[in-house]
Amino acid sequence: MNQSNQKSPSAFSAWQLTVLVMMAGMGGMYFYPENFGRSSLALLVLTVVLTLLSMAMLARTFGRSQALSFPALLREHIGDLPARVILTAAAVYFAAEISCIAVKLTHMTGFFLLEKTPSQIVLAVSLLTVCLLITSGIRQIARTAELLFLAIMLPLAFIMGMGLYSTNFGELLPLLKPNRFVIGQLPQSVMPLSGIAATAYFAGYYNKKKLARSLLGGSAALAVFCVLILLCCVGVFSVEGTRHLAFPLTELSRIVSVGNVSLNHRFDILYMMIYTSVTLITGGILLYCCSISLCGVCHIKSHSCFHFLLLPVIFAVSYFSLSDDSVIRMMASWGKVFFLFLLIPLLYIFTTVKQMRRKAA
Repeated sequence: MNQSNQKSPSAFSAWQLTVLVMMAGMGGMYFYPENFGRSSLALLVLTVVLTLLSMAMLARTFGRSQALSFPALLREHIGDLPARVILTAAAVYFAAEISCIAVKLTHMTGFFLLEKTPSQIVLAVSLLTVCLLITSGIRQIARTAELLFLAIMLPLAFIMGMGLYSTNFGELLPLLKPNRFVIGQLPQSVMPLSGIAATAYFAGYYNKKKLARSLLGGSAALAVFCVLILLCCVGVFSVEGTRHLAFPLTELSRIVSVGNVSLNHRFDILYMMIYTSVTLITGGILLYCCSISLCGVCHIKSHSCFHFLLLPVIFAVSYFSLSDDSVIRMMASWGKVFFLFLLIPLLYIFTTVKQMRRKAA
C-alpha cells in the first residue's frame, strides 16, 4: 500500500491488525529461549510490562495526532531534519532485523532439512519471497497473515501443549531465582519479540479510537506465547540443556508424543514449514517498514521502488553474517530497545505536553 493511498485510517480490520502485531513479533521466536535461558523469569515479566506500556503509549500518541504514518508522526512532533535522522536509523535497524531472521531461517533449514543445499541459495530464495510478498503493500501482508493464522497457531499450540505435558516443573525453579538486573541484559530480553517495533508503522492505518485494543491484545497474546515457549523448553530440556541448543523449539517438536505414540518421526518438518511461513510474514512486515523509513527520508510517496533496491544490500549483509551474526543481532536488539523504550515514550510525552498547552490556552 503506497503512502499516497492512506485516505482511510481503517485500512484493515481489528482482527487483521491484532494478527499483524503478533506476526511482527513471532519471527524472533528463533531466539527463544537461547537468551532468556540465562535470565530470570522476572526479567521476562519486566520486558513484557514495558512492551505493553509502550504499545499503550503508541495507541495514545496516534489517537492525539492527525498523522496516519509514523514518518508523518515524527515530523509533526520533532521536525523534518530530526525525523529524517531517526528514520535513517530506523531503516538500518529494520534491515538488521530482516537479516537476523533470514540468517536463522537459513541455519535452521540447512541443519534440519536441506543439508546439501548451499546456504546462499536458501538465503536468496527466502529474501526474494519476502520481497515479492510485500509488493502490494501491508494490506496483502495483513490478509496473508489472517489467512494463515489458524494453520500456524493450531500446530504450534499442539507442540506447546505436548511440551507442557512433558514438563518437569522442578527444572523451572532456577527461573524464579532473583537476578541482578543489568541494563546490558535488556536487549537480550527484548530479542525474541523481533519486529514488534514495526507496529508503529501500520498502527495509524486503523481506527484510532479502537487502536489500543488491537495493539494491546496482539502484544499480550505474543507475550503469553513467549512465556509458554520459555516454560516448555526449559521444563523439558532444563536451563543448561536449553542453553546449548541452537534451535530449542525445533528440538521440542521432534520429541512430541501423545501417550505411547511418538510423533518425532520428521514432525519437525511440519514445524519448520509453519515457522518458515511466520518468518516470511515477519520479513515482509519489516521490509515494508524499512521501505517506508526510506520514503520518509527522501520524501517519496511510493515505497515499492525500494523493495528490490534493498534486496541485494540485505542479502549481502545476511550472507556475511552467516558465519557470525553477532553484529546484526546487536543492532537489531538495541534498535528494539530504542524504539520501544525511548522513541515511543518520548513521542507520547511530546503529544501530552502539546495537549496540555492547548487546554491551558
